[in-house]
Amino acid sequence: MGDLLFTSLRGGPLSDATMGKVMRSIHEADVKRGGVGYVDAKTKDQAVPHGLRSCFRVWVTERTSFDGDMAEIALAHNVGSKVRQAYDRSDMVEKRRAMMDDWGMFLGHE
Repeated sequence: MGDLLFTSLRGGPLSDATMGKVMRSIHEADVKRGGVGYVDAKTKDQAVPHGLRSCFRVWVTERTSFDGDMAEIALAHNVGSKVRQAYDRSDMVEKRRAMMDDWGMFLGHE
């Protein structure tokens, strides 16, 4: 198992454009079969890769007691002031592991 969840054929990270194309294909195939496709429950907009990141962040805020900064680090966002960033270089990997395990359980994967 590698370091990346979605890898390209060349071994690097899968691009957001490729992920978007895959999601569009899945959506279109479902519509073709008579389904509604994969859409946002509120807006009815077609699902996009960034939507999963948003779902994760809302889940952390509304359904867990995990630290918000830890969620931001998991999303590869910078946290805190420039001073804090200069001194606190932790990636919280061990704490994030528990959060990501819970996220997987929430999504229905063990």
